Amino acid sequence: MVKLAKTPYGFFAIAMQNQIVEMKELPKDPKKVAIELNDGSFEEWQKKLIKKGLDVEDGLFDPLRAASLIGTKRRDYLAYSRLVGIEEGKILLKKAIGKDYIIIQSVAGLDDLNKSINIMINRIREWYGLHYPELKEEDHEKFLKKILDDKRGKSMGIELSEKDKEAIQKSAKMILEMYKEKGSLEAYLEKLMKEVAPNLEKLAGANLGARLVDRAGSLKKLSEMPGSTIQVLGAEKALFKHLRKGTPPPKHGVIFQHAVINRAPRDKRGRLARTLASKMALASRIDFYSGKINDSITRSWNKRIKEVLN
Repeated sequence: MVKLAKTPYGFFAIAMQNQIVEMKELPKDPKKVAIELNDGSFEEWQKKLIKKGLDVEDGLFDPLRAASLIGTKRRDYLAYSRLVGIEEGKILLKKAIGKDYIIIQSVAGLDDLNKSINIMINRIREWYGLHYPELKEEDHEKFLKKILDDKRGKSMGIELSEKDKEAIQKSAKMILEMYKEKGSLEAYLEKLMKEVAPNLEKLAGANLGARLVDRAGSLKKLSEMPGSTIQVLGAEKALFKHLRKGTPPPKHGVIFQHAVINRAPRDKRGRLARTLASKMALASRIDFYSGKINDSITRSWNKRIKEVLN
């Protein structure tokens, strides 16, 4: 009978009376040691021992005692274990943070950019309105381009000096660049969603799918949620109000942004939201655990749309 020990210095097979029967020495570099301690090397080594015919006991031998059998002092062992532990922490952290966290940051960046654009647009409309209040253009990007053209007809607005115009036009160019960056970020987010959560992206679209991951906290957390929870993600205030004051429960949260639900008749939104949320729950589970595209989810959703709306 032997007991195994897993230490930063190596893997030990120890028999009765503390005799080392087998040993696999690990590299002297803490980074390499941390990798071998977490990549299944110990388990593979254990299988090899069993194949050799060694009778391996359950449970592990004390690693500090095992290291002392090759002359390692307690002080040295603890100091080296600390270095290896730091490297192991880095490895585990990288494993814990997947690309879904990049999605969350991308969504937040897109929201911040949209807020900045809206603030700047409102400001420049008021600013240029002093010069040309008659200019009526609802489309923001077209409005900015007209500022750059500066083809003002008869107007009751004030005259601007060339320096004044230059300052406004400089801001207009900056906002147009922000629109361009917004488009690039949206394209990047779509590509990222297709890579990380292809089924959710196909069902909900990149923007909505990413916002669900953001609201849940991660793709893993979203995959663990039932459809009823996904249905009201983003409607927490209304849900708490319902629980406290007995107001009608919310029928949907951020999934209301889905084009089908948004455009559906009010009396049919609830049924569509429930179905979509259940399909999203299934899609997120497939994305998290396998990543393989399952077209049947989208097909069944499209079939349900026809049943409810026709």
